[in-house]
Formats: sequence, structure tokens, C-alpha cells
Amino acid sequence: MENNLNNKGIEDYCNRFCEIVVSQHFNNNQTISGKEILELQEIRQINLFVIKYLLSEWTKEVARLKSPYFNYDAPEAKVALKEFMNILSRHISVEKKYFMPLLKQATRDTLLLIFSPYDYYMHLIHDPEQQELSLKELKRMSKYVKINNNLLQALIGKIEDQGYQRISEEKAGKLLNEVFQNIQESPADTDEYIEIFSRTLPLSEAIVYGESSKVNAPAQTTNSLSRERPVNEITEGTVSTINDKHSAEQKPTIADSHRNQKIESIRRHISINQRFMFINTLFYGDEETYNRAIDYLDNCEDKRSASLYLASEYPEWDKESEEVGEFMELLEKRLS
Repeated sequence: MENNLNNKGIEDYCNRFCEIVVSQHFNNNQTISGKEILELQEIRQINLFVIKYLLSEWTKEVARLKSPYFNYDAPEAKVALKEFMNILSRHISVEKKYFMPLLKQATRDTLLLIFSPYDYYMHLIHDPEQQELSLKELKRMSKYVKINNNLLQALIGKIEDQGYQRISEEKAGKLLNEVFQNIQESPADTDEYIEIFSRTLPLSEAIVYGESSKVNAPAQTTNSLSRERPVNEITEGTVSTINDKHSAEQKPTIADSHRNQKIESIRRHISINQRFMFINTLFYGDEETYNRAIDYLDNCEDKRSASLYLASEYPEWDKESEEVGEFMELLEKRLS
């Protein structure tokens, strides 16, 4: 379903873009840390994808730990291993030769997510390493996706509504088509991201879609989410796109309902990636400070007491930052 994408142009752009980014950092550094990865690019989605791929590879390594002499499934061993992983997550150190492939993949996937989210999510569904999708894995993945995340949330909602914990690629593909047919929210603004990418290396739609692509030309295909391409129908072999001009009054979406779903504990709903991000950006890199704050907030009985605590202890937090936004979203779910 990528016949409208200029794959060679995207690949060439990713290579040149990543060479510039990597040179800027590694000219003065031998390695890159987790905190530096999170702050590497203005487009935060790239940074998060790098962290995701890094932690995914690490999780696979841990899963391969087997021994005829030791029981890695013992409860105490599992607890110790999880704590070990949490400690290591705060000591990420990657050399240039290992970092470059992660950055290239993250950059390409970010471009797909912006310019053709249908293709991105179809790739996500059709993972060659597994025949079925895990609902738990999709939920974990959603914590890393910030651009056009509403599509993934809607897919998760549909899978949950049908009672699946695991689902075949074929069924997931059909549900994804339904999501793209019925979604009401507007996609991410491609012009904004073109401008940000271009600050490092000039980017245009011609690079992404090919020289024949023009901003004002009629859409030739319907499987990418572009603001200029209307959405009305899905036919076999094609997927409709989202119209940017929706009514100001929109019905609540599946994604909205899941964003507002109440949780019993903040701590139990923070991913490894979020934990790492919160400690380093909100709690001065101090795990003890982080744990003390989470424990306090998990015991708060109302929003007022939680707000007073945060205003008193962390008045310097930037309320407009994404990190604070994510943290406050969890707190809102806890106290809703």
C-alpha cells in the first residue's frame, strides 16, 4: 500500500538527515546517553522511537536468558530482573556505529507516521516476527507514538470492544480500515513538520511522494493522511484519507474515552520509557525524589491536594512541556 510514497527519496533523505544529526552530537562525544537521546531532536517523536527500538532490542536480549541451572521464572528472580532493567534504563550509553541504525529507523518511521500513517500502522500490524498482534503490546506501543496517536487509540478501542487479547493480522487490518473510514479528528499538520525537518535538512512533499507530487495537485491515491486529500469512502485496495475541515462540534471518539479512563495507580501505569523520561526531566534525575512524589500522589484523595503538592514542590515545571502534560494526564486519570 505504498505506491504513492517515494521510498528511495525517503531513504536518501533519512541517510543525509541522520548523518547531520549524528555528526553534530558525536563530533564532541564518544557515546550518547538516554537523556541526550530524549533531547536530540526538536521532533520528539524521533527521540521516542529511538528509545523504543533500543529498549525493544534489550527486552529481546533479556527474554533470551535461559539456563538449565537457574529458574529465571521464580518470583524473586523476576522482581530482581525488573529492577535491574529499571537501573540499566537510567544508564543508556550508545556508540555512534550502534546509534546510527536506530536513528535512521526512527526518522523513517516518523516520516511515515506524519505523511502516510496508514502505511505506518499497516507495517506495525504486519510484523514479520509474529503472526498475531497482542493487545498489551499495542498499548505499550501507544506510549511511544505522539503523532497521529488517535488512530492507534481508536484501533486499540475496537480490538477491546470485540474482546480480543490477541488478534490476527487480517482481522487487525480490517479494523484499521474501519478506523480510517470513521475517524473524525484531523491528522497532524504536515507543513509544520516539513518546516521543523527543514531546519536540519530541507524537506518537501516532492521528496516524500516523488517529483510528480504537488501541494495543490489532486490526490492520486487515498492511502496517506494528507490535509489536502478528502475522506469519504474506502474501497477494496484503497484507504480513504481524513478531511482537514471537520465541523467544530465533533462527537467524542474512542480515543477520547480511553484517554479519560480512570486508573487506580499512577505507578502501575507508567511505562519504562515514561519512568525514565519523568525521572530525568521532571525529578532532577533523582529516583528517590520521583518515588516519593509518586507515592504521595497515589495516596491523594482529590485533585486539590495533588495540585497543591505539585505547586509547592515543583513550581518550576513547564506546564506547556509534553513531559508535564503526560504526567498530568496520568494524574487526571487517577483522580477522575
